[in-house]
Amino acid sequence: MRQRLTLLDLVEKHQLLDDAIREDRKHFVSDWNGTHPFVSEFLGPEILTRAVVTPDQARYLYFDEELDVLDAVRKLHETREGLSLSRENVLAGPGSSSLLTALCLWILHQGYREVYYIPPLYYTLHYFLRMLTVRPRPVTGKHAFEIGAALNLPAKKALLLLCDPIWFAGRRVPPQMMETIANWQRDTGSSVIIDGSFQFMQWENGGMECSSILDPELTFRVISPTKSLAIPCFRFAYLLHPAWSHRELLFLYENTVGGATVGDVAFARRSLQVLRSDESNHRFTNYLKDNFELLIAKDVIHTRIVPDCGYFVFAVPRRELPRQIVMDQEYFELEGYPDHVRINLMLARNLYSEEFKETDSNL
Repeated sequence: MRQRLTLLDLVEKHQLLDDAIREDRKHFVSDWNGTHPFVSEFLGPEILTRAVVTPDQARYLYFDEELDVLDAVRKLHETREGLSLSRENVLAGPGSSSLLTALCLWILHQGYREVYYIPPLYYTLHYFLRMLTVRPRPVTGKHAFEIGAALNLPAKKALLLLCDPIWFAGRRVPPQMMETIANWQRDTGSSVIIDGSFQFMQWENGGMECSSILDPELTFRVISPTKSLAIPCFRFAYLLHPAWSHRELLFLYENTVGGATVGDVAFARRSLQVLRSDESNHRFTNYLKDNFELLIAKDVIHTRIVPDCGYFVFAVPRRELPRQIVMDQEYFELEGYPDHVRINLMLARNLYSEEFKETDSNL
């Protein structure tokens, strides 16, 4: 069996990938960029037609001063998950990467030199934990969606990191595993950091996320409406966190990132309005699900990992594109899936246009 890459090799592999796509992105099958037919609908006329900055916005903008945004986040989670949050439980900012970076700095500042994690972690977390010489220790050799995945959690107070959902495969952490984590958290008083950047993208029964069952006074959870609506030209994400950590996290984050832009604040308001509506982003997630099912039906791909959320699938393409660039299992701390690659379902209609030609007219 081929040896799994070290974390140092993993970081270097991502850097080499970055070099490759800068040279030729045309056939980047695993691309994180993409678009879809619902962009204009999600943005709405206020953002699409806005061309000027009002005088009161010609200043530094900080999300912690945009109280209506914080309150909209609170209402979203109250409606969907029954959570009772205060403004001191919400730290908002331009994008999830900056929040993950701030969390890494916070981990160091808290005195942690070792953390535990369920693979895979997003590249940003690996990158900055390595730079800050914080050692990540896996508690399982399998991903949460794999048969036989079992957690070897420490019998002591510790810090656990995980991604939910597992973004590259479009799979949520199973409820029973989240219950195991919740019980361990309660028994040991441990803190848990959830990279939930791709949450609120369930293909079926879109409602509460399983990670909402964790103790809110011990849980840090990143959520990104930018990804929920897949409009990355606007940057908005937020971190749900214990109130006791708010002042320190806010000071650390705003001194690292600075203020936000007028466009990002406007998008924050609009994205939360969309996610709180009855329709939410369901037309988009149905579109992604339909794309996946059509790829399977047309025999364009096959996979051992059936997705249930998000806009990625980890699958084996039947047809290799000319000069294609792909991300395989080595990018995601995975073994046993040698022919699988990450595929962006938003790009599928262009990448495999011949197979989709018959159905495009039905949109």
